[in-house]
Amino acid sequence: MKNILSIVILICVNFTVKSQVTRYFEFRQTLGQPIDSTYTSFITAASDTTVINSVLNDLMLPIANRRFISGIITNGAGGFNHDGTNWHSWHFITNEWQLTAANIEFCDGISSLIGNHPSIIAGDSLYFCPWDSYPFQEVYNPSLSVEDLNSDIQITIYSNPSTNKVYFKWESSQHLLIDIYNITGQRIFTTKLSKQNNDIDISNLYNGLYFVHLTDGNKREKRKIIVKN
Repeated sequence: MKNILSIVILICVNFTVKSQVTRYFEFRQTLGQPIDSTYTSFITAASDTTVINSVLNDLMLPIANRRFISGIITNGAGGFNHDGTNWHSWHFITNEWQLTAANIEFCDGISSLIGNHPSIIAGDSLYFCPWDSYPFQEVYNPSLSVEDLNSDIQITIYSNPSTNKVYFKWESSQHLLIDIYNITGQRIFTTKLSKQNNDIDISNLYNGLYFVHLTDGNKREKRKIIVKN
């Protein structure tokens, strides 16, 4: 009986490990400037559900209420850490970081502007806690640069997080085709908007993250919205 129980436990543990999915998040640093002006960014990875849920919960808050990141960084970009086309020489070790309510500058002995820190380049692991950092968005293909992920369509989506309705404002005179997908990749809504009819009723959607595929003529773009009814 004990042998059977041990086998069942091993199978369950193995299934749990294999079922973990790594997710990526872009963090921004304000560099002492207002949130909507100068910033730099970096990308982190997490497969621990506690860490992932912690970030997802913060993403539903106003930026001013989001927490800072603290954790262990090491040499190399890790295959995901960049700011636009600039690949960083360091990255946070997956799951070796967390969000904290407050960071104290130089708690790690290094500046928020870590740049090409000699110790990191040498392969040392350091504790990094930039006081001006905050989670900005989830990244679904970290091999692409931030510029690659930017919009081909000049569009504004508001408000986001959204309650009851989400509004779209774009520059061209074309109709805007909207497809909304849930986090499992299932298309749940399709519509075409005009300048006179530029909102979508989302009151029947469950709270959470959704992917919005936008088509304007021959231009395409993907955005994300958070529903918080």
